[in-house]
Amino acid sequence: MKKIGPIINGEELDFTGGDTVDVINPATGEVIARQLCCNSECVNEIVESSKKAFNSEEWQRMSPAGRGHCLTRLADLVEAHSEELAGLELQDTGKPVSQLKNSEIPLTASIVRFYAGAADKIEGRVKSASTGTFQFTMYEPYGVVAGILPWNYPLVNVAMKIAPALAAGNAIIIKPSVDTPLTSVAFAKLCIKAGIPKGIVNVALGKGSSTGQSLIEHPDIKKISFTGSTAIGQQIQRQAVDQMKAVNLELGGKNALIVFADADLDKAANAAIISAFVNAGQLCVSCSRLLVEESVASEFQAILKEKVNKLIVGDPNNEDTLVGPMITKAQYETALDYIKIASDEGCKVISGGKKMNLPNMAGGFWIEPTILSGVKADMRVATEEIFGPVLSIISFKDEAEAVKISNSVMYGLSGSVWTTDGSRSMRMVKALNTGIIWVNCMMEGYPQTPLPPHKMSGTGVELGLEGMMAYCKQKSAVMSYDNKATVGWNL
Repeated sequence: MKKIGPIINGEELDFTGGDTVDVINPATGEVIARQLCCNSECVNEIVESSKKAFNSEEWQRMSPAGRGHCLTRLADLVEAHSEELAGLELQDTGKPVSQLKNSEIPLTASIVRFYAGAADKIEGRVKSASTGTFQFTMYEPYGVVAGILPWNYPLVNVAMKIAPALAAGNAIIIKPSVDTPLTSVAFAKLCIKAGIPKGIVNVALGKGSSTGQSLIEHPDIKKISFTGSTAIGQQIQRQAVDQMKAVNLELGGKNALIVFADADLDKAANAAIISAFVNAGQLCVSCSRLLVEESVASEFQAILKEKVNKLIVGDPNNEDTLVGPMITKAQYETALDYIKIASDEGCKVISGGKKMNLPNMAGGFWIEPTILSGVKADMRVATEEIFGPVLSIISFKDEAEAVKISNSVMYGLSGSVWTTDGSRSMRMVKALNTGIIWVNCMMEGYPQTPLPPHKMSGTGVELGLEGMMAYCKQKSAVMSYDNKATVGWNL
């Protein structure tokens, strides 16, 4: 059985003193690796390694441009090792190989390359000064930060944490989900090959309740960046208060894709299908609520049914496969529970809605792409995050009702608007209480466009230059240069 261990000072540990947890291939249900989890002593050792590396002369003397050169080499290595990374991610998550090769691996490299170019663009400001003083602001790294990852996009998320943190000059400890650790360990090894000093990128393995908790509580961790559920994010924020520790939280979403009668219905339907069913709906920015103007609701529903029937669900190794399995057994069961809840609430399943038993993959976590009609805005399936391949159709009468329904949930992460009316587009962008809004497109703009969550979807920001600045703390300075600046009492 393959073993996978934490990374400390560029080396993979073969003993941690902690528990072992099996890594499962969700497409087949088979055990593919055994990970060695950190106990508290191991976490302390990793933090000490990161602290020493951050304070080392090698890292402190490295210029911002030098950090950028390291990240450029890392981006090149991601592309050079794309087959290996895709293979690991496929085993770990069951993602279709076409999704990995055509989307996620290129995006991972793009994120790293974007922050490579941003590393020497961190600038302060000179302030209007009183006579005899020079006043300015500057930005500094926090020091040792921790990135706690979700299981749905482990490779993309490891790049989203590591690249901006390093560009800003921090050392970072990555804690991948206990369900999907493989590519985080592989990525950390590539960091060493790229010339990033040992200890600047370490990896701690284990459950959130133990390893994650130890990182959150450790006084030498100066910032936590977490991507995951709202409930866990709330816990982290509460725990960080005692140390006044900075947190960045990208959490849940219950996003709306809004289709007006004047939209290009075929393109809007494609966007709805992709948004709802890419990665089997396990995507925080997925628009799982489909709001359709009443006058075209029947027509649009027919277009959707035709398109969803063309989706190829199955073997992730097949280049033609578009939809893979649920990544964890727990989320598989949760999604099935919500489909039952929808039926109990009076919704109609117009497509899918069942478990799938695939040849040679009977132990996998497979659910048919599911479309629900007759959904009301206050139903549980319309207000709670399902995080599975379930699309709920809700009709609306006019623009005002569309805005009201979209804003009625507790989340505010993303949204998409489909209309050919330019004035309406701008009104909707201003009216929707959500962090990013796509108009006549879906999931475009990465990595340069920031993703700032609203409401219960989190705090802080990921991606864009803003995502790098989130790993910086600000400092001000006032310098007297003529000995005439006021110093107070002349005693």
